[in-house]
Amino acid sequence: MPVKTNTYKDKRAWWLSHEAFLTFQELAHQQGLQIAAFLEVISRELAQQRLSEEQRARIRAEAEQIAAERKNGEQ
Repeated sequence: MPVKTNTYKDKRAWWLSHEAFLTFQELAHQQGLQIAAFLEVISRELAQQRLSEEQRARIRAEAEQIAAERKNGEQ
């Protein structure tokens, strides 16, 4: 039985990562989105499933505060 070397494991990890990327790319393409936007949508949907309404409101408020601070910093 051949011994699985780190090179073998690295190639397998790369292949699995690349396969996942291609899957995300195709799903994004089907929805007419860039990959980053597609991943953002998925993340948001998962968060909505797992977070309470109170947690989502706190996150939304924090994001709005950060956006306001950045906008004020640019001016």
